[in-house]
Amino acid sequence: MEVWWTALSTLNQGLYILAVFFSVFFVWQLVSALIGLGGAAGLVDVSDVATDSTDDGQDGSVAAFKLLSLRSLIAFGMLFGWAGALYLESGQEVATTMVYAVVWGAAGMVLVSYFFHTIRRLEETGNPSLETCIGTEGEVYIDIPENGAGQVRVVESGVVTVVSARGRDGTAIPSKTPVKVLQVLDATTVEVELIDS
Repeated sequence: MEVWWTALSTLNQGLYILAVFFSVFFVWQLVSALIGLGGAAGLVDVSDVATDSTDDGQDGSVAAFKLLSLRSLIAFGMLFGWAGALYLESGQEVATTMVYAVVWGAAGMVLVSYFFHTIRRLEETGNPSLETCIGTEGEVYIDIPENGAGQVRVVESGVVTVVSARGRDGTAIPSKTPVKVLQVLDATTVEVELIDS
């Protein structure tokens, strides 16, 4: 190992050191992202992916994809170092090696930015929507009084939840009665009807 290392040029040694240095940080960033330590030790650039862009209706668009971030710069350094060291060791000229290294580094920036952007989108839970309840069946959880509101247990955005409910035409419905959601009345209340048995 020592013989191999001393046989390398100073530039090649520097590129290997650069590659190993950035590789350690890259692996740490990757593991942190996968196990949910996104902001561990304050060393992670929390602006790697732009904040939720729902206000301009471009969620998941180019606006939410930041190329220049700490993670993408780490990827650039890692791939630039490895490509440069390996091309130089294979006998390529210094100028050609540097061009290849920059190309590999730039490709790494794009791929890593996209990867972490995708992970970030997977972490987003989204907002539950009562609209997803319409047409589904549920069960009265708390009695619905005549012309009043009770609660029903229904599937909302794929999750069983309890929401406020009124009977169709003000009908009273006792608890444990199967019902069908007809429409959304307001932000927290649905209208239901008895399911004919």
